[in-house]
Amino acid sequence: MFNPATLSSHFGGIGRALSTPRYRIYWTGQAVMVQGFWIYKIASGWLMFDLTHSPAWLGALGSGYLLPILFLGPFGGAVADRFGYRRCAIAMGGSGAAIAFLAAILAWTNLITPILLVLLTLIQGLLFAFEFPARQALYPNLVERKDMPAAIALNSTTFHSSAFTGPAIGGVLIHFGDIGAGFAANAFCMAWMVGAIYFIPSPPNLRDRLAEKKASGIANDLRAGLKYTRNHIDIRLLILLSVTAALLVRPYLDFLPGFAGEIFNRGKEGLAALTSAAGIGAMIFASVLAFRGKTKGLTTFLVIGQSGSALFLIAFALTENFFVGLATLALVGGLLVFAATSAQSLIQHSVDDDYRARVISINVSLVLGAPAISALIIGWLAEFIGLQWAIVWPAIVSLAIFLPVGLLLRRRRRKIEAEKV
Repeated sequence: MFNPATLSSHFGGIGRALSTPRYRIYWTGQAVMVQGFWIYKIASGWLMFDLTHSPAWLGALGSGYLLPILFLGPFGGAVADRFGYRRCAIAMGGSGAAIAFLAAILAWTNLITPILLVLLTLIQGLLFAFEFPARQALYPNLVERKDMPAAIALNSTTFHSSAFTGPAIGGVLIHFGDIGAGFAANAFCMAWMVGAIYFIPSPPNLRDRLAEKKASGIANDLRAGLKYTRNHIDIRLLILLSVTAALLVRPYLDFLPGFAGEIFNRGKEGLAALTSAAGIGAMIFASVLAFRGKTKGLTTFLVIGQSGSALFLIAFALTENFFVGLATLALVGGLLVFAATSAQSLIQHSVDDDYRARVISINVSLVLGAPAISALIIGWLAEFIGLQWAIVWPAIVSLAIFLPVGLLLRRRRRKIEAEKV
């Protein structure tokens, strides 16, 4: 028989989070939804490479999903603060599921083209710009503040675990079915997340809080969020490090089809293996943070994770041995999620409740939107200097930023990691 107290006593922060019914509902939805994300990434990435054999088109595809977040992310957070996190997450998630199913129909009828694939991905990105900050801002309504690091780390573990299982499922669907089956699976997974959020009760005093928000305009809400971020140096430093990693390290994911097809000559099976390797590493490292469930020490983990991920990405990009590539990519994925989860937890820990969705949306828009710009640049650059060096040089630049800013952040770690009342 299920006993929440047993979870809490034996599994620390994770157990306390999972002992909360609302969080369990959310987590089960998340566990299914993220499978769809990776299935779509594998299916769309391989389809684009198969249609074009061009790194520039791969960069355009990666930008299509992320570019809207760069410009609309802060606006999406203000909308969520104004109209309610749960309501926005359901509306945007449901629309995303419909677009994913439309992509499946176009694939089944052989009407999909590179331009149309980028356009559909762009629409998905527009919806995600509103859905993601709303869904992230639900955390304080799901678990207590002291358990947020564990809850965030568990969600990160779930996401990156799916980077192992999702590509495997996607590979089977593509091999025995077709690309359309992968897109349809993504639609089902997104709809599942919407259903999970629907069954999560609204937070207390929601009507009063929304009435207060409607007294001011969305533009005023957005300006207040930007001012709050600008006035808190620790939050600015955390966002700076996060954006640097997103801009200069994270884009490697968009070019794995090129590595699998041209550098390692392993085809779509190699693509699934490379993506899964990064997922395995991420799953292991995120699990450490999830079971640890503490805010103390996260600043150090952030600095180590970001510097280490850049170093091992350089090693991955320069090797032509497939198995060395798998090993180094596992470390890249692990260290990158180590850093990203630490930064996200510290930001959630530091921000006042009234500004949470807006600050999260600013961070999300920059962190998820930055690769949209760099993916285009790296894709274009790869046409001239080759894919390997187009990945290496941004990683070198990132190290020049990580080290001095990271050391400054570590000197302020006592204040950043201090318990909030």
